[in-house]
Amino acid sequence: MNNIILQLSDDFAAVFDGKPWYGSNYRQLISDITPEEALELPANCHSIVRILWHMVKWRKALSERLLGNTTYRTSDQDPDNWRDTATLDAQSWDEAKKQYDALQEVIVSELRLRNDAFLGSEFMPGKTYRWLAFGVLHHDLYHLGQIALLKNIIRTKN
Repeated sequence: MNNIILQLSDDFAAVFDGKPWYGSNYRQLISDITPEEALELPANCHSIVRILWHMVKWRKALSERLLGNTTYRTSDQDPDNWRDTATLDAQSWDEAKKQYDALQEVIVSELRLRNDAFLGSEFMPGKTYRWLAFGVLHHDLYHLGQIALLKNIIRTKN
């Protein structure tokens, strides 16, 4: 393993349940969110559970490719990219967390099997694993910030 891929896998681990530079990790952030809070729809916002499912969608894209399924395709237009709020309930909140956790295991373990040269390889023309892995990590950070903000909005209004 080389420095970049080691740092990348360590960053995924820190964001999930370690000590990221910015403060609370994923587990700390969601640990006390109730199903009711996760399903709440503040004005003109997505629900927390809807955002988490969106994160799962893009983590799956990385995981599938790391597992060798280079034909796996996903799109912004897929119906499960932003799930219909009418389909979300307390059970879907639990399922989203389980899937996020499972994909975390795949991402970190698969990255740790590889070296820096792997990151430069393409899974499709013009798209490298480096581009995808860093993109998913940045995507997670962006949406975790949204979840933290929504959690605060929901709790201060109630």
